[in-house]
Amino acid sequence: MGIFDNLKQLSQLRQQASQFQKMLESKIVEVSSPGNEIKLKINGKMDILNIEISENLLKPENKSNLEKLIKKTFNEARSRVEKIIASELKSQINFPF
Repeated sequence: MGIFDNLKQLSQLRQQASQFQKMLESKIVEVSSPGNEIKLKINGKMDILNIEISENLLKPENKSNLEKLIKKTFNEARSRVEKIIASELKSQINFPF
């Protein structure tokens, strides 16, 4: 295998990586906290696209609860995105998960 074959493979890998990034951007996960007090929307790259917080949580006495709910809601969303990524990798690249 020559250097030009290696460069061709590298180019193909970059193209596949770019396509995979675009696919991740297109995957949207929406998660609500228990009681629907927080709603979070993220994409497959784990960018937060939207967050909604119930007004009753915005009181100073609810600060600790708000922080816990945001963390819990984001972690649930992240877990769902990781499952989507694993599924896509498995189907596109035949990764053994």
